[in-house]
Amino acid sequence: MPFLILGRREWGLLSLLFTAEFARGAFFFTFLPFWIVNYLGFSITIVGFAISAQYLTETLFKTIAGWEFDRLGRPVLAGGLVLSFLSLLLIKWWPVPPVIIAAAGLFGLGFSPLWPGVISLVAPVGTPRRATRISLVFAVWLAGAGGGMVSVNFIMAKNYDPVFWLVIALWVLALIIAWLSTDHRRLLTAPGNGAAGPGPGSILKTLKYMATNKITINILFPGMFLQTLAAGLLLPVLPLFVQHHLHLNHNQYGLLLIAGGAAAVLSLLPMGYLADRVALKFLLGAGFGLSSLLLAYLASSSGAAEAFLLAVCLGFSYAMILPAWNSLLAKIIPPENQAMGWGVFATIEGLGITVGPALGSVVARLIGMPATLLTTTGVLLIASFFYLLYPLEKVLTRE
Repeated sequence: MPFLILGRREWGLLSLLFTAEFARGAFFFTFLPFWIVNYLGFSITIVGFAISAQYLTETLFKTIAGWEFDRLGRPVLAGGLVLSFLSLLLIKWWPVPPVIIAAAGLFGLGFSPLWPGVISLVAPVGTPRRATRISLVFAVWLAGAGGGMVSVNFIMAKNYDPVFWLVIALWVLALIIAWLSTDHRRLLTAPGNGAAGPGPGSILKTLKYMATNKITINILFPGMFLQTLAAGLLLPVLPLFVQHHLHLNHNQYGLLLIAGGAAAVLSLLPMGYLADRVALKFLLGAGFGLSSLLLAYLASSSGAAEAFLLAVCLGFSYAMILPAWNSLLAKIIPPENQAMGWGVFATIEGLGITVGPALGSVVARLIGMPATLLTTTGVLLIASFFYLLYPLEKVLTRE
């Protein structure tokens, strides 16, 4: 079992990831759309641009943040969390559109070292049962982000203000955990390397290796962009779509997210088992294809019962994608610059989720919220056909 292979520091890092993702999921993915539109009275496009700004800065700086974390460790992570904390205070005390968008960008900058830092320490190259560790990191990430999105719905049913203080308190807790779980020096070195962090030459070498790898260029980069673009399109729109078109209140929306998240978590283990025995292209193609069809159905649905059934099915379809996707990513991470390698991948993923919220909010404002869901359907269909038609296994075998 995973708990048998982790030490106290690894559990601390997983707790950090859970706490930070819980706070971000609660704030940006559920609270912010309702607060900006329903409480402050601003347009949905402010929501989209704020979320996009947060992902834009995280995307732009994640590679360099991973490189710096490989070199310095604790100061990079703690400094980033402090920066994000200050951005939350800015939004709290100065809630006007330019400040909200700029502070959201500041939050993303501070958040950028977290993911590459945690996964490079919990699942380093050469560690026994690394695939299990990677799956555990993704499960904690999913549980944290999903838990945050769900839980604040029940708080917002009474009042918006406590959500801010909850997120701020969680961020202080994350900062404490980060300080206790990391060190000033570089904690991981690849076999045969010294303790010194990577220099500029190793950055260029790592980027060249990843940029010339056929799996990276032909398979991972297109898939990363398409799937995160699809997710980004939905982020500013889905909470409001559920409220205005499906007529669900905050508590019902929370239960809807629980249903979808539980289906995803319960399906991950069997889908991971299947990913070791079935061609990855079929799992990826089927997962993206099923997700697209379910979202198209959701765009035209109007009842709560339909919505809950579709949420469960969407959770299942996401679980089809995640284990196969993790298997692809783990093949390309360079052992000498692991945090940076994960940072490069997260940067490419961030391009899609940076463009998505702004585009999704504009489509919703000009055409309607169901149109955003249908746009997402089209993006996922493209991803599905891409993986079904591309000779994925042949490229993997050659590599």
